[in-house]
Amino acid sequence: MREDSKMGFNTIVGHTSQLHTIEELIEKDTFPSSVLFSGPKGIGKKLIAVETAKILTGNPFEVKIVGEEKPPTIDEIRDSSSWLFKKPQYSSKKVLIIDNAETMRTEAANALLKTLEEPPSYATIILITSNENHLLPTIRSRCKIFHFGKLTEQQVKTVLESLGVQYDERVIKLCGNSPGRAIALANSKVPELIAELIKLLKERKLSENITSFSSNFSSMSREETELFIDSLELLLSEKKIFLKWFEPLEKGRTFLKFYGRPRNIIEWILINVAENGG
Repeated sequence: MREDSKMGFNTIVGHTSQLHTIEELIEKDTFPSSVLFSGPKGIGKKLIAVETAKILTGNPFEVKIVGEEKPPTIDEIRDSSSWLFKKPQYSSKKVLIIDNAETMRTEAANALLKTLEEPPSYATIILITSNENHLLPTIRSRCKIFHFGKLTEQQVKTVLESLGVQYDERVIKLCGNSPGRAIALANSKVPELIAELIKLLKERKLSENITSFSSNFSSMSREETELFIDSLELLLSEKKIFLKWFEPLEKGRTFLKFYGRPRNIIEWILINVAENGG
């Protein structure tokens, strides 16, 4: 096994089988030109993609990442394809990483498809997704798919401790065994807000406190509000009252994506639940 492969993956927690397969393919120089890293959010897929790219190229100037902050646009895909078709200057290989690949619009996906059909011999494209079924079947069929699962609770704790992240058991309970989500929770007000909401539900005081509770979201970002909705859904999924919450939470998440105000969306969710006896 190549020494740089060992060094690249030695800080990654979990995913032993997938990492072993990747290492073997790199060692045999048979790593595919197009791969898809699929699995839940926040479990380390992008970290593995970046480390794989480093091992393949040996030079950061031959690695390009798009889609981290917002859905990859058709212009970004075209620019990235043009970059990919220029021969590498500092290495024998180039790697293009497309994060959140499932968020591409159809025109961007079709532009990428042309590159996937006939990539340069020195190129590797790594797609990262948390929902592979939202990708075009023609894109999936051209990729070797690596499925990554959730980590164990202890592995999540190991990641947090290695990063020096301060956390409590509420974070572990709400993160769904996702280190990325655990880090976000540890740096947010979400655990405290969920604890407050659960207390209101237990005391049957939700209806009279909807306005005051939702006011907590006046200064919260959409990202943190989505984290609250996701965490609440995870917490309630095993409880009998979940059916009353499922549709309001799903619709609230959709409204949030279309730039609704966090406070208004949380208030709307709670009103709908309260009306159904939640």
